[in-house]
Amino acid sequence: MQRLFFSLKFSHAQQQQLLPYQQQALAICPDAKAVASGNLHLTLFFLGQTDSEQQQRLISAAGRIKLAQFSITLDTLSCFNKPKILYLAPSQLPDALLQLQQQVSECCLAEGFSDIHDKYRPHITLARQARYSWKFKQRVAPLMLDVSEFALYLSDNINGKVRYSPLHIYRLGLV
Repeated sequence: MQRLFFSLKFSHAQQQQLLPYQQQALAICPDAKAVASGNLHLTLFFLGQTDSEQQQRLISAAGRIKLAQFSITLDTLSCFNKPKILYLAPSQLPDALLQLQQQVSECCLAEGFSDIHDKYRPHITLARQARYSWKFKQRVAPLMLDVSEFALYLSDNINGKVRYSPLHIYRLGLV
């Protein structure tokens, strides 16, 4: 069994572009723990524990998704109090992102996985274990990222550190 999720796949350069926003988040809550730059991602669907047969069926089903590349503009720094995370999110959701998430979700639901969230709220977790007593939402300088790939990721714990590794990468078509 492996702990898996589907996510947008950001390049190393894109992950580096997110680091100034992470620094802004940490300035708001300096005791929070920064997410490793290589783990910065935007989840499409969290699967949890998955066996190898389910994994192969999911890889195959997701391979049938045919959507165009798109852009996403991230411009809001905010927090979720319950999981204690600081995140960066878009104020306007691109239709293409919602279509991709819907199609990935349909693949996962068809395999018997259930969505653990009541509503899809796309975000990039920048810091965890953020302890604060107030809810905030702050507009920040917009960052536009081109999205050309999504991936099935493995969440691994290696020597006490979480690492996200793409198991299978899917390319989105040209616009």
